[in-house]
This record gives sequence, structure tokens and C-alpha cells, in this order.
Amino acid sequence: MRLVFTTWAWPTHLYALVPFAWACRAAGHDVVFASQPALLDEIVGAGLPAAAVGSDVDTVGIVREYLRPSRVEGPPRAVRMLMAHAESMVDDLTALVRDWRADVVVHDQTALAGPLAAAAGKVPAVRHLYGADLMSRVAPQLAEVFAPLAERLGAQGFDPCGDLTVDPVPPSVQGPATQRRLSVRYVPYSGATVLPVDLPDARERPRVCVTWGHTIAKVDAERFPVGRIADAAAELDVEVVVAVSANQRALLGPLPESVRVLVDQPLEEILARCDLLVGHGGAAGILTALRAGLPMLLVPQLPDHAGHSARVAARGAGTVLGVEELPGVKERIERLLPDSSVERREARAVAEEMRAQPAPASAVTSLTALLGDRAGAERIL
Repeated sequence: MRLVFTTWAWPTHLYALVPFAWACRAAGHDVVFASQPALLDEIVGAGLPAAAVGSDVDTVGIVREYLRPSRVEGPPRAVRMLMAHAESMVDDLTALVRDWRADVVVHDQTALAGPLAAAAGKVPAVRHLYGADLMSRVAPQLAEVFAPLAERLGAQGFDPCGDLTVDPVPPSVQGPATQRRLSVRYVPYSGATVLPVDLPDARERPRVCVTWGHTIAKVDAERFPVGRIADAAAELDVEVVVAVSANQRALLGPLPESVRVLVDQPLEEILARCDLLVGHGGAAGILTALRAGLPMLLVPQLPDHAGHSARVAARGAGTVLGVEELPGVKERIERLLPDSSVERREARAVAEEMRAQPAPASAVTSLTALLGDRAGAERIL
């Protein structure tokens, strides 16, 4: 098969799709990963063929508006962002699907240029989730908003959720599925990294990792609370590890000498040596912690982070804390640390569930069987 993968230019959305794209390549299928120009270096760095489509969008500026009161009438801000990216990419992506003779388009759940281009090219669209499925419940509304664009493209049958969903979230965390899905084991990828991490396996006290992804620091450094949380956690009888990017290091401020700061080191290797994650509720951090069997204390500040965090809390594998509750973070950390805590037990159960999910290579085989060649796919769909 010939597969076009696509997302808009946000590195963590690319990272979520990389393991499945690798698996498709390793199975002998042709893959090209298409995105806006700003993401090309990251795609190439992941070892995948890249294609530039459309133009860059000021995503940071759009997300920054999420943190301010809305004064604009019309569709919600999240929908306006989805539309901005789709309009930027869809014409070039449609041409790529046609000219490269793609058999299927694999798209990030928020990259709606993907299913639009697939419908215009009359090929199946496969949605790839990166966390909690926050789009299915609003799919009818999205289809209505995007109807004029779909009509312009001749994309009859456009469905924002595609024809099939690849889901790396363990079912007990994801909740009921409303679309046909392929369950796949989560494989963490966070860009090019060098091992080993600067963190010993052995520890005499519980080890707490505080990390905040990439988004919040980009859109509003004043809302980056990692230094404050690490400071509070250091008052407990624990080891505190702070995982940040090089750009975030200066935002930490002065820290106790006992706090260990790790810069640009792979989160999966750090969490494998920790006992608790304190984070912002990003999908990748949550899935990486669950893979390691770690309970979580999550402090979401954006709508999608709140959605991901709510699924963890509903599963019993973590606790959600409001930003206004941060003065009590030390007590919340202390409550989650005992080996007997309900959250730790449930997180370990989820880790076992994840290990039992099929590897990406197996999901590629299932995808091939479902879609077959182009004619077979048309018969199925």
C-alpha cells in the first residue's frame, strides 16, 4: 500500500504517529509524511520521507487565545484552529494524494485536511488517536462546519473521524468506542534522543518527576509552574526530578540543591525510574506514565489537557488538581506516594493492559487485511 500520513506542524502530534509510520515502512509499504513546512525537519529527523503541504499557521498565537476570555463570536476557538490548519493544508494535500497515487491517508485526529483530502481522492481515511478521543462526540458539528470546504473539494462522504481509527490508548482509559477501531500498543517517541539518561535506577526514597510538556511554556511562560511544584515537593522525604527542554530551563528559577534537573532527555526512560508523575495532562506524558505503571497528579490548563486528565481520573490511575489548588500540591503528592494507594494499583493494572495490546506491526497487518488494495478498500467502505 501507499500511505500518506499527515498532521499539522506541532511536534508532539507528529511523535504520536511516528511508531505506526515506522511499522508501515518496516512492513514494506510506501510511506510519505506530509505537513506544513515548519515540521519538515522533525519528520526527516524521525527517519521518514517528508512532503511540505500548505503554509505555516500561528498555532502558538491561537492556543494563547485559549487562555484569555473570548470576545469573538462564531465557532469555538478550537474549531477555528482546526479550520485554519485544514484550509492551509488541504489543497496541496489533495494534490499529493492524487499525484502520488495514495491508497490511504492516515491522519492525526485534529488534522482534518487528512479526511478531506482522502474523501476528495476517493481513498480511505484512517484516523490515528494520540490520546483521549475528544473529537467523536462533536463529529456531526464538525462535518457541518466543514461542509462548504468539503463541497469545494468534491469530498463527498467526508467524515471528520475517517473510516477507521487506530487507537493507542488502553480501552479502560479510553472508554466506549463509537467507531470501528484497531487497538494498538502505545510506543513512546519524543524525538531524537541519546541514552542513557542521567538518572540511576536505584533509589532509597520515592522519586517524583515533575514535567510540563511543551505547550504551556510556549504560549505563556507565566503559567509554567514546574519550579514552584518542585520546590514544594522537595520539602517531602522524596527525590525530585524535573524534566524540561533546553528552552524551559531558564523558567525554573532557583531550586533546592536536592532537585535534579534533566534537560532534553527521553521521558519514557525517566519515568521508568520514577514513582509518580506530576504533570499538565498532555496525552503523551499520560500514556508514557501509564506504560510505566505510575500514578499521576495532573494540573490541566487547556481544554484538551483537561479531557485527557479526566480519563485518567475516571480510571482511578491519578488525581486532577485545579491550578487554583496548587498551594496544596505537596499534600496531594504525599497522598499518592504510598505503594498501597488506589491510584498506584490502578496504574499498574493499566500498564499490564497496555502490554497485552497488539504491537504496531500487528496493527499494520490488520489494517492491510481490512483495506486491502484500492479496489478492495472501495468494496469494504
